[in-house]
Amino acid sequence: MASRADTDTTDRKQTSIWGLLPMLVVQLGLFIVPIAIMFVYSFWTTRNYQVIPEWTLANYRVFFENWTYPSAVWRTLWTAAIITAWTLLFAYPFAYWIARYTRRWQKLLIGAVILSFWTSGLLRAYAWMALLGHGGIINKGLMLTGLIDEPLAFLLYNPFAVVLVMTYFSLPFAVITIFASLEKMDWALVDAAADLGAGPLRAFWFVTLPQTMPGVISATILTFVPLMGMFFVPLLVGSTSSAMIAPLIANLMQAFQLGLGAAMSFIVALIVMAIIALAWRYIRFDAV
Repeated sequence: MASRADTDTTDRKQTSIWGLLPMLVVQLGLFIVPIAIMFVYSFWTTRNYQVIPEWTLANYRVFFENWTYPSAVWRTLWTAAIITAWTLLFAYPFAYWIARYTRRWQKLLIGAVILSFWTSGLLRAYAWMALLGHGGIINKGLMLTGLIDEPLAFLLYNPFAVVLVMTYFSLPFAVITIFASLEKMDWALVDAAADLGAGPLRAFWFVTLPQTMPGVISATILTFVPLMGMFFVPLLVGSTSSAMIAPLIANLMQAFQLGLGAAMSFIVALIVMAIIALAWRYIRFDAV
């Protein structure tokens, strides 16, 4: 006869399984099924605007034989890495300042960070175009003050504009994630390190950063992964030299090159999943 403890354990396991069911349904509907459909389409061909279910490797062959596509993927990875680095460079000090020195105004400052989510991303991109354009506020202000004689051409329609605007878009995600990690930190350890003779930089490197590393890794993922699929920002403020993979895939889909577009999407998805898997592995070892 089963004991009450065994019965309670079984009930808890069943409750945990049922509790995971909504997440499994969401993952199945929003991730696994679309990935499976994209994988199947990547092996089919398109003729006369019709998808022909004939299995072939032609789409992957076209991708690897035409250097335009791999170079776009590489450019996207490199650009996303640079933007992620800049985002973390600005986000960590700001989140640290909020968590450490603004106890009274924390909610107000975090609310100000979250406030940017209330505005459409497309509207914010157009606002940056109005700031950086030849007739924008920045160029007009510099010309009125006599600092420049003609508009600065490098402010818009180039890689600089893409990095600047996409860093702005990514910053709130990183700040909130790192702040959540800093808020849980035991600041007494920093004070103890100072009492033992560690300077501010040494205390940060050996005490603060290791404790908040899971938050940094999470912020990196939340920044890097959306950047890989960013569509409208490179299209609006970038140029052909800064073209990323998402607009290229969109153009293929609009031209009804579904097989090639699906193959490219699946390759990018594999790269992103590999990066996330590596990050999760690091977090698990860091947490042990």
